[in-house]
Amino acid sequence: MHIRSYLAAIGLCLLPLCSQAGVIYEWQALNDELPWGITLELEFDDQTVASGAFNFEYSDPYGYDQVPQNGLLNLRYTFPGVGEEMLYASKSGGFSTGMGYVNMALAFGADGYLTGSIYLNNGFHHIDMFSTGQTFTVIDANSDEQMEGAGCTWETPSCSGANGYIRRVSTTAQIAQIPEPGSLALLGAGLLACLGLRGRSVS
Repeated sequence: MHIRSYLAAIGLCLLPLCSQAGVIYEWQALNDELPWGITLELEFDDQTVASGAFNFEYSDPYGYDQVPQNGLLNLRYTFPGVGEEMLYASKSGGFSTGMGYVNMALAFGADGYLTGSIYLNNGFHHIDMFSTGQTFTVIDANSDEQMEGAGCTWETPSCSGANGYIRRVSTTAQIAQIPEPGSLALLGAGLLACLGLRGRSVS
């Protein structure tokens, strides 16, 4: 048996140990309008980005519904101050608060920029934005915990006006995880079998 056959056997054994992550997009502010200092990170799977568009409408105010596995892997939204992060992970059941709303109508540009509209609400914080060309504008942001660090309070007439891009910042390739003992045993058995076949073919 040739060395290429050994390598092929190793590759087949290690395939289950690899996981495919997604494509990450981040908010990049362009002005000093309200809300100040926000962060927004969105992670989509490769197939969704390659399709060129993503539409997602999800509403679960009571935390009873199952989150669909539809291309949005994770999101993270924060603002300065004491407020907790808004976190969403499809594999963990959606929002960390157990309830919320998502409404997205997005296009993935070949230049790496997102366009469209985004509304996010985890029951405590919300943010609403849309784009004109590549530039997104926040049209409303608020929180039950106020957003003083972002320049907005309950007395602020409108927490809006911030402009920014949502741009592709990274693509994480397949990351090999540390093999479990059972997987290593399987790999060893496969290699021994290959060596046994080679010994018989030589004799």
